[in-house]
Amino acid sequence: MLTRIRRIRSILAVTAIAVLATLAVPHAQINQNAAPVTITTQYSLIAISATAAVATQTTLTIPAPPPNFYNYLCSLHFNASQNGTSTANTNAVTTSTNFNSYAIKYSLAATANTNYDWVEGWGIANTGCAKSASPGTATTFVSPAATTNTAFTWTATYYQAP
Repeated sequence: MLTRIRRIRSILAVTAIAVLATLAVPHAQINQNAAPVTITTQYSLIAISATAAVATQTTLTIPAPPPNFYNYLCSLHFNASQNGTSTANTNAVTTSTNFNSYAIKYSLAATANTNYDWVEGWGIANTGCAKSASPGTATTFVSPAATTNTAFTWTATYYQAP
């Protein structure tokens, strides 16, 4: 009997605490004019790079996304680096596929240990980046033709989304 009374007292005590806690919290007001909350999908940013041996053309290939998805490029970096006295890189042009014929044109003197760096930032993943031309298709960036003592490197960040 004593155990039963203690159990009832415990139940009453817990109930009383719950009632007091409910009364202590002010009720939330409803704002009829509040802007609706937008739920967005966050896509993972992927880093990719391609480099080849000296005097070799280099291709960066961003893999084909699923059907109805595009490649979104957030950044692109191109580097031409000479490790010795090179042939001059005069009006050398890169090419691309599935990125609206995007190209970079540059020149480098025939000098040892010279570099050309070009960096482009097209946004961040949560606000949007540059979109590829066609869905479900790989995107490529290709360095100029092989040049004596010149090495080419591409780096990029991208994500795939509808």
